[in-house]
Amino acid sequence: MMKKVMMAFSAALVLFSCGENTNAYKELQAKLDSVTRINDSYEADLAETDSLVANVLTNFQDISTAEKMIDVNPRGEMSQTQKERIKNNVTLINDKLRASTEALDALTQKLAAGGTENKRLRHTIAALKKDLEVQRQRIIALTEELQRKDLAIGALDSIVTTLGQDVERLNETTAKQASTLATQDKEMHTVRYCVGTKSDLKDFKLLQGGRLVTDGADLSYFTTADQRKLSQIPLYSRDAKILTTHPASSYVLIADGEKNLTLNIKDHKAFWSASRMLVIQVH
Repeated sequence: MMKKVMMAFSAALVLFSCGENTNAYKELQAKLDSVTRINDSYEADLAETDSLVANVLTNFQDISTAEKMIDVNPRGEMSQTQKERIKNNVTLINDKLRASTEALDALTQKLAAGGTENKRLRHTIAALKKDLEVQRQRIIALTEELQRKDLAIGALDSIVTTLGQDVERLNETTAKQASTLATQDKEMHTVRYCVGTKSDLKDFKLLQGGRLVTDGADLSYFTTADQRKLSQIPLYSRDAKILTTHPASSYVLIADGEKNLTLNIKDHKAFWSASRMLVIQVH
């Protein structure tokens, strides 16, 4: 994001040196507008995330305040007003717990929809969920204590049921999020490679007119792998040529005692940065 901001700043500086009616000015203006829109969208998303987190923290504070106002050891017979006050406070706590659950659901969905690893948000959600569970268990214990001491109001039974349902729903959402993140992580690091002779590559239409063509390639010919775990590929040939684009500094071809080559990937991030497919021609 900082790169986009710097790009916008640089483009703005260049605009001052261009005439408003020149093509260069119009192209730079279009780029600046695009970066501005992206930046605005990012800022709006960040503000929404911060707002959801702030809402959860405020709810936690309100719950603690309401909890302190509930007296489970009253002296003498409780008046109807006191019972109503307990009912109102417990209902308020329940509403705040539910609002916090919904906010955490929204944060979880934002994390899953982001498509990229956001460690700060992931850790924040985990910490808030842990705090929410502690508060929820404390409130369940409180309502059970009120029931035991015959201070129960009609709303308590339904509140305990609701709290249990919220726990189940939050656990369900967390499980779905974990599954989504695992799928995204797998897709993000999935790469494909194939090793074949010139004739093989032609048969699978990867070589056409002397040129490499991977668009619409027959993926059944490729081996699928996780780039983080793929460090070596035996080529079983003394001569090999890498046809796809990969930085020369990210790999090395090593010959064994029989001079057969093995591709050794030294830097997997750099190696797969330009192409998620690897095509090697052997002889």
